[in-house]
Amino acid sequence: MKKIMFLCIISALAVTASAQTTGEIKIEMGRTFEESDKAMNAAYQKLLGILNDEGKKRLRAAQRAWIAYRDAQAEFAAHPFAGGSAEGIEYSGSLNMLTHERTKKLLEDYKHFKDL
Repeated sequence: MKKIMFLCIISALAVTASAQTTGEIKIEMGRTFEESDKAMNAAYQKLLGILNDEGKKRLRAAQRAWIAYRDAQAEFAAHPFAGGSAEGIEYSGSLNMLTHERTKKLLEDYKHFKDL
């Protein structure tokens, strides 16, 4: 688990290599997450657009549950760094990673349902 958290932090830092301070890193991580969140929402809307009413209802429920999971998981991942400057970086990095994975899943689902 520590290895995974370490890798998330290293990945986050690699994305924000131009940032110099913890504050700058957090700002850049926030921007990166916003981009990932926009991509996920676009994939979600794309999938929603091809589903029937029952499928839309189920996707909405799944997405709400997934968002609760994502947020809780990111808080859990950041827990070992509680109170330290790395806590926010780990939290943002986890949000970004999980959101990116969800986007890939939504696009896979889109392809699957489109072909039905």
